[in-house]
Amino acid sequence: MEKEFYAFGAKHIWAEKRIAPVNDYYTFKLLDESDPIVSDANYYVIKGKKLFDLLTYEDWSQFLISKRLKDVLERERYNGYKCFSTEIEGIADEYFGWLNIAEVGPVIKKTEDNFIVWFDLNTWHNYDFFHLKGTFRNVCTKEVKEVLEQEGITNIEFRPCYGVE
Repeated sequence: MEKEFYAFGAKHIWAEKRIAPVNDYYTFKLLDESDPIVSDANYYVIKGKKLFDLLTYEDWSQFLISKRLKDVLERERYNGYKCFSTEIEGIADEYFGWLNIAEVGPVIKKTEDNFIVWFDLNTWHNYDFFHLKGTFRNVCTKEVKEVLEQEGITNIEFRPCYGVE
């Protein structure tokens, strides 16, 4: 059996604001609650003019989410993630850090360009959000993708991936 999921991340729209944390952080790992930029989540704007629902770090695939997006996630009671409060110098709008806390996988097959991947569906435990073991890939269910699209969440793109039994 094969089940459809979606890897997601920032679309990187022209003129989007990009941020950087005030504190140093290790860029080649998923954030967790022990990271210094979670406990002291202060950021500043590097470049850009426009705010979107996903606000990306300048030099990494990590992102912050808008209050509007956080409200949608809480309303729908999704699991597999946590948020943390942030402060962004020069931005009055409220944004939250994203922690992907559920892990699934590993990847068992991928296309030559690594664009589409397959993972062991038996490792998925009905998480709405999760990351694939050994990767930085954030993944959500098809149902989550549809809700986020219906809500008009901005600066987000989806790529299919599949769980296989």
